[in-house]
Amino acid sequence: MVFKFNPITNRLDITGTSGGGGGGISSITGDSGGNIGPDGSGNINIIGGGSVTVSGNALTNTLTISVPSTFFAWSVITANQMAVTFNGYFINGGSRVDVTLPATSSVGDTFQLVDKGGNLWRILQGAGQQIKFKNSSTTLGVGGSITSQIVGDSALLVCSVANTEWWIVDSIGTFVVV
Repeated sequence: MVFKFNPITNRLDITGTSGGGGGGISSITGDSGGNIGPDGSGNINIIGGGSVTVSGNALTNTLTISVPSTFFAWSVITANQMAVTFNGYFINGGSRVDVTLPATSSVGDTFQLVDKGGNLWRILQGAGQQIKFKNSSTTLGVGGSITSQIVGDSALLVCSVANTEWWIVDSIGTFVVV
């Protein structure tokens, strides 16, 4: 039996061997709960929980366990838009691109901006929102913003108070804080 984990797809493939005889699986042990042996038909059922899915392929004797990716989805944007958490944006507009903080967010939500084209980005806020950067804070609410200065400027933001407060926890460059 061969176990293969692909960190890009977050899939674990368990592939059986063909031929050569063998007695099959006699038991499986998990993190807790003790050994699990096969039922009267020689089967062991593996069932996903939460967002984990398990699918089997009888033709290839393969069991695939899939876990949603926690990695960022990256895209190149050229126009103003609202940020979506767990996304990264390469900014490449013909002029400055405004990215607005998500209206709804939970503690730990995150997104990242990178100026790819040199036309700058600006993070805008909604009512009651604020961004913290080092020892600075933006003006509370709609009037506050942070603007990049040169190509390559980057900011990783993490929500620290649901819906309202964001911190720049990692950055490259110097920003204008309003």
